Amino acid sequence: MITFTFEGTSHGEGYSGRICGLPAGFRLDIEQINAQLALRKCGYGRSVRQMLSDEVLMDSECVTEQGEVHFRVLNKSKGQREDITALRSGHADVTGRARYPEWTVREIAERASARSSVCYVVLGAICKQLLASKGIYTYHYTEKIGGIAMRNRYRFGVSEKQEHFALLHCPCRYATARMCEAIDRARAAGNSLGGVTVVGATGVPMGLGDISPYTERLDAVIAANLMGIPSVKGISFGIGGKYADSDGVTVNDRLEVQDGEIVYATNNCGGIAAGISTGADILCRLIVKPVPTVRGVNTIDSRTLQETVQHFERADTCVVPNVGVIAENILAYVIADKMADRAL
Repeated sequence: MITFTFEGTSHGEGYSGRICGLPAGFRLDIEQINAQLALRKCGYGRSVRQMLSDEVLMDSECVTEQGEVHFRVLNKSKGQREDITALRSGHADVTGRARYPEWTVREIAERASARSSVCYVVLGAICKQLLASKGIYTYHYTEKIGGIAMRNRYRFGVSEKQEHFALLHCPCRYATARMCEAIDRARAAGNSLGGVTVVGATGVPMGLGDISPYTERLDAVIAANLMGIPSVKGISFGIGGKYADSDGVTVNDRLEVQDGEIVYATNNCGGIAAGISTGADILCRLIVKPVPTVRGVNTIDSRTLQETVQHFERADTCVVPNVGVIAENILAYVIADKMADRAL
């Protein structure tokens, strides 16, 4: 089992973490970890703060004999910030006060910040290297932003190196251009946009996961981990919502025999059936909400209890592609953990 502990705040010294249960002596590629950290920050629609690069610091490039890795990611943007009283309903400002009444809203915001996702990206980037050694690869792409959806179907490995893919991680050049225009309009208005990101894994063997208890089903574990990403508000596997509009005969996956083995010839289920991997690509879609820090929204001031304008500070206009990066790395962790658990 791969376990981890992280700590830190978004404007303090940074984040530190400890990952356990890795193969002793496994040599890590630090450049690959930093490449994932860079990918988490880049993209059209990000705030100017994201121009500050992240870099992982490790005591060693090799996993210890105890199967551990210790790391740090320092914050480039530091310093104390004023408290928040014009509460933001889409952040942890209100619910956090109920859960942690001894903390200020600023302290809550520092701990609830999506900046902590750097830790999960480091974890996932390490797990991606473990999976690659077994022929398993993860991927993601942007399917929709602000109601604008890609037109062509995506195939793993086709579009990542195209120049336009770097803008929004979308393999459709036509949709990317329209998405960028929509982001420009939202930014000018002090608004933000949500969308859909698709996350997948290829090369996963059949038999990963469990039937019971239901909390250990592979799709349940993946969903629990991906829904922990702050901006994610929904998840579906395979054809997802189309199940609700179809019938059992139509959506039933077809089986066939290849090289003497029974395999899934179609993948409506998204690579998981009865909580166990089918051998086809694991495929899930995440609904990403618009960033809640926007201009012109009325709220309540926590000191006066009077209506006021919601607090606004530097924020992203769209994080859909970046949620895809985080989700891909978390998916890599879940699969690597299950691989280690079942020794497949």
